[in-house]
Amino acid sequence: MPPRGAGAFMPKKTIWVTGLCVLLVMLTLAAFAPSIVGQLRNVVFDSYQRVFPREPDPNVPVHVVDIDEASIRLLGQWPWPRSYLATLTDRLFTLGAVAVGFDVLLTEPDRTSPGAILQSWQRFSQQDITLPAALLAQDHDNSLAEAFLSRPVVIAVSGAVDGDVPQPKAGISFTGARPDSAITSFPGALSPLPELTQAAAGIGAISLSAGDDGVSRTVPMVVRMGDTLMPSFTAELLRLAQGAGSHILRTTQASGEMSGGAVRVVEMRTGGATYPLDGNGHFRLHVAPTGPRGMTPAHSLLGPDLPAASHPEIANRIILVGSSAQGLFDLRSTALGEKVPGVMLQAGVLEQIITQSFLTRPDWMPGLELVTIALVGLLITFLCTWESPMAAFAGTVVISAAGILAGWLAFDRAGILYDPSMMILTAIAILLPGSTLGLIGKERLRQSIRSRFAYFVPDALVTQIAADPDDALTPRGAAREITVMFIDMRRFSTVTERMTPEEIVHFLNRYLGTVSDALTAEGATIDKYIGDAVMAFWNAPINQPDHRARSLRAISRVEQSIAAANDMLAADGLPLIGIGIGVNTGPAYVGLMGSRDRLSYTCVGDNVTQAARFEGLTRIYGTNNCVGAPSIHDLPEDIRAVELDRVVVKGKTEPVALHCVYHAHDQAFSSAAAVFCKARSAYLAQEWDHALSVLDQLSGMAVDGLDTLLLAQLYRDRITALRNSPLPKSWDGTFVSTAKR
Repeated sequence: MPPRGAGAFMPKKTIWVTGLCVLLVMLTLAAFAPSIVGQLRNVVFDSYQRVFPREPDPNVPVHVVDIDEASIRLLGQWPWPRSYLATLTDRLFTLGAVAVGFDVLLTEPDRTSPGAILQSWQRFSQQDITLPAALLAQDHDNSLAEAFLSRPVVIAVSGAVDGDVPQPKAGISFTGARPDSAITSFPGALSPLPELTQAAAGIGAISLSAGDDGVSRTVPMVVRMGDTLMPSFTAELLRLAQGAGSHILRTTQASGEMSGGAVRVVEMRTGGATYPLDGNGHFRLHVAPTGPRGMTPAHSLLGPDLPAASHPEIANRIILVGSSAQGLFDLRSTALGEKVPGVMLQAGVLEQIITQSFLTRPDWMPGLELVTIALVGLLITFLCTWESPMAAFAGTVVISAAGILAGWLAFDRAGILYDPSMMILTAIAILLPGSTLGLIGKERLRQSIRSRFAYFVPDALVTQIAADPDDALTPRGAAREITVMFIDMRRFSTVTERMTPEEIVHFLNRYLGTVSDALTAEGATIDKYIGDAVMAFWNAPINQPDHRARSLRAISRVEQSIAAANDMLAADGLPLIGIGIGVNTGPAYVGLMGSRDRLSYTCVGDNVTQAARFEGLTRIYGTNNCVGAPSIHDLPEDIRAVELDRVVVKGKTEPVALHCVYHAHDQAFSSAAAVFCKARSAYLAQEWDHALSVLDQLSGMAVDGLDTLLLAQLYRDRITALRNSPLPKSWDGTFVSTAKR
C-alpha cells in the first residue's frame, strides 16, 4: 500500500491546540489593552493621520494671534505688561473679532504696574521714592479687566495639585449620570487673578493631554477640578461665539450605548454645535500640516497706530491669542511628527467642530476588533492544517492587506478609528508555529515516501510524489505537452557477438550510463531502459518551458557520447556502434501507471507513439535522428534543421514533416543539407532528371551522422517508381511508412 495522504502525517490536532492557545493570548491582550498595546494602537492611528492629514480650510472663522519670537524682540520679554494685552483686546474687537481667547495663564499680578514698580524700588532703597498719585492710580490688571468687561473674552485656567478653583462662567448639564470617574481630574487649579476672572465672560481649561510618548492626540473638553466641572478653553470660545449660555454633556446612561456598567462620556453640545468625545471626555485631534498656514504676529496689532479697519483675518472670526516662541514652552508634538504651538491645537479643535470633521472610535469598535481577531485566528489556524504551507501565508498576507485597507478607508471616508494591528499580529503569531508544525508533518511524509518508493522511482519523481501524494500515487496522472525521445543502439549484436555475458553487461551499462548522463544533463526524465534502447521525456514532472530546445541539445550530447564510445571500441578493435534517435512534441498523458504494488512514472499517447516511429525511420533515411516538426519550434542558436520528408507513419492518416537536426558549426553536414534541399525541391517539382543529378552530387559527400548514399538511393528509387506513373494534382511528396520501428 502507498503511504497515506499528507493529512495523515500533518499534526492537525497539535496545530489546532497551538493556534487556539495563541488566539486566547492575543484576545486577552486586545481586551485588557496593556501599555504596549496602547502604544501600538497610537502608532497605527498616527499613521492614518500621516496618510490622510486634515486639510485646513482658510474660510473657517478661526484665527491665531501669535506672540512669536519677533513680537518678543520688539515688545520685550514675556510676560508683557497687562496694558499691552488690554490694548490688544480693544484693537481685536475694534477690528471685528467675534470672540477672543487668551491661551496664556494670567495667575499673578502684573509687576509692571506703577504701584508694583514703586514697591520694587522701595524694597531695598534707602531713599524715599514716590510717584505721582495719578500714575499710582493706574493698575494694568484693572486696565485688562476693564477691556474684558461686557466682551466675549475667554481666559485660561489650568489643573494643578492644589489651588482654589474658580467658579465656571457657564454650567454643564448632563443627560445621564455625572461622569466624575471618567473624565480627567485635578485636585486644584492655577486660577486667573480674581479681577480678571470676574470681568471675563468665559473661563476654560487649557490642559492639553499627551501620551507616554509626549504626543498630543486629544484635548479634554471637560475636566474636573476639585469638585467642579470645568469646560475647556475651546468649548467656552465656541459658546461665546454663538452667544450660548451653557454646555450639555451626554453620557452612556442617556445614550443607551455600552460602557461595561461605568458612566462614560459620549458627546458634548455647545450652542448649536454637537461634537463626539471619547469616554473620558477628550476630543480627538485630526491634525493639519503646519505648512504656510498664516498667524498674525502680535506686534503687528500693537504698533503706535490702530491697524487698518479692514482686517479680514480678524473680522468675524474667533481669535485665539497664544505663543509659538520656544522660550514660553508651549510647543506640542503631534501625530504628524511636528512640533506646533499649543494654541494651534486649540484652534484645530474649533476648526474641526465648526466644519463637523471628527475622528471617532465608537464604543462598539473594541468589540468588533475582538470578533475579527477571533475569526482571523480560527481561519489562519485552519489554513495551517492544509497541505500547502503557502495557503496560510497567503491568507495572512491577504488578511493583513485587507485590515490595513479597511483601516484607511474607515479613517478617510468616515473618520472612524479602526485598529487592525492586533488582528494582523494574531495571524502572524499563529502562522509561525502553525506553518512550522505543518512543515514538520510534510517532512515526515516525504521521509515515508522516500523509504517506500526510492528503489523503483527516480529521485526527481519522489520529490513530486511527496509534493502531492494523493494525486501522484494513483493512475490518474495529468495531460500536458511533453517532448519524447527514443534512442536505440545500432549494430548491438555485431559488437557483442564476441563478448562474454559479463562483458556484455559491462558494455551495456557503460553505454546506457553515458547516454543517461547526456540526457539528464539537459533535464530529461528517463522513463525506462528497454534492452539497449532508452525512452526519456521533458516537461514532466517538472515544468520546463524550453523542453523542445533541451531535447535538441540532448541529441547533440548523445551523439557526442556515442562518438566517444566508438573511439574506445576502435581502440579495442571492436566494431563501431550507431544510434537512432526519434523525437516528437505534443500532448500526452503522464503519471504513475501500473498496479498499486508496482508503479512506473511514464507517458502514453499518440505523440509518444510517433516519437517511437520516428526513431525507426532513421534506418530508412540514414540519419542519426528524426525529429517531428513541433519539436523544432524555437531552435537553439547553435542547432539547424533540415526537412527530410513528409511522412504518414504506421497507424496514422495525416502526414507529418520529418526533420534531421545537426550542429550549426558542422560544415560538412551543412553543405550536405543544402545539397539535399536542392534535390528535394526538384523532387517536389517533379523535375526528375535535375533531382537525380543533385542526388548524385549528394551521394558523393561524406558526412558523420548522415548516410548520404542511403538517403540519395531512397529518393532515386522513389523517382524511378514515380516518373513513369501519372501523379494526381494534389501530390505533395508524402511518403506512407509501413514500418513500426
